[in-house]
Amino acid sequence: MHRIIAVLCQCLVLAVLWQPSVIIAAEEKPVDCTVEPYNGTLFVTLYKTTEQTARTFCTELIRSRVGQNAVDNALIGSILKDFAMKSEQALDKLKLNNSADYKEQFEAVKETFRHFDFENIAMPEFKVMPSMSDGTTGFFEPLEESTNRFVIKEVAYCATVSPGSSCKDIFRDFASAFNPYRSAYNNVYDNSKQLSEMGKRWDAFLEVSKSQTALEVWLTTWANNKHFKKDHLVGPPGYQIIALHPQLVYDSLKKAPDGSNQELGLAVEWAGVNFWDLKVPLGISLASVYVDRANVRDVGHGAMVHINNHYAIGWANYGRNENSVYVTIDLLKMFEEKKAKYDEYVNNYF
Repeated sequence: MHRIIAVLCQCLVLAVLWQPSVIIAAEEKPVDCTVEPYNGTLFVTLYKTTEQTARTFCTELIRSRVGQNAVDNALIGSILKDFAMKSEQALDKLKLNNSADYKEQFEAVKETFRHFDFENIAMPEFKVMPSMSDGTTGFFEPLEESTNRFVIKEVAYCATVSPGSSCKDIFRDFASAFNPYRSAYNNVYDNSKQLSEMGKRWDAFLEVSKSQTALEVWLTTWANNKHFKKDHLVGPPGYQIIALHPQLVYDSLKKAPDGSNQELGLAVEWAGVNFWDLKVPLGISLASVYVDRANVRDVGHGAMVHINNHYAIGWANYGRNENSVYVTIDLLKMFEEKKAKYDEYVNNYF
């Protein structure tokens, strides 16, 4: 018995370390969610919000491909509007309104974001440009409605904000911290094919792979940390980690007293791995089974083999050469929602 368990443990370790060439060959090119860098110093906090906004936009693009869901325009619009509000507050915090009255422009960009529509997309970019009549101006474009540009006045206060910098230099610094939120948008057109293929692959994973608890999702993303790169959107992992997974089983023990040979029982998969995307998906785990029978130990230990993601057959030893064979169906899959499971993966690797 101990020798069998030891062999199974070795197989488990090898299975986790071994990533079949079939899985690697099936790996798609990542969707580029890289955010353009910010090299300034005044708007570092704002830039962190910029990065998160860009990546959220990118993940929403993938989410819209899962199950052929529509892009949630209202959600993205709300996120972008909040981003514009925080951007305005970053300028207010430095009291840049001493140099320019930018309130009207920000109201216009927030209104544009509020009406976000992926089919008719408007992703305003902030610009600082010279004007023949007004000197230097600041503005967002494109906007839903035309709005007056604001004039950037050179005042002595700006030198106290950033020694050696003019007011227009500070607004240019703001632009370099604000505009990278558009990075995902700028990359969408180059990524359209990869985006479509990746969406289909995530959809397949969420549809056919073995059910997972929140713990198993976390462990799977941790085990695949090289796969989930934070500056890219990638497809689903090639394998799933199994840990503390509950199962309802139908257990058959020949040596049990008459009338209790076949019984329903509960199983726990302690640790294992499932390769969901092979031609014939296979998985293996160490498991224990609880079955209430007279004159037989209630708990048996052994292994479970998963076939085609949804079915499993297992073997358990109850001691004294009392061995059982059991089968199970992945009942948890019936209650698993694709969008919720995808969101768990996104929250873990982003």
